[in-house]
Amino acid sequence: MPVEYQEELAIMAREQGVPKAVVIRTIIKKSIGKKINSIKNTSPLLSLAKLNFKGGPKDLSSRVDYYLYGEGSK
Repeated sequence: MPVEYQEELAIMAREQGVPKAVVIRTIIKKSIGKKINSIKNTSPLLSLAKLNFKGGPKDLSSRVDYYLYGEGSK
């Protein structure tokens, strides 16, 4: 571990009044928690909803095949 990380870790542990191991575990838990939350919030439908499309053909829902595949679709 780089010296500057060790120094920062020691400062954080001293400020919180806990051992360095507790600080390390807390940092790991927060990091893993963020990753898990980001995975949960990346469903394909949610991603599409965030694009915030506006407009489009009025008959899109009833003629989706036509707009996806072209003229010969019904």
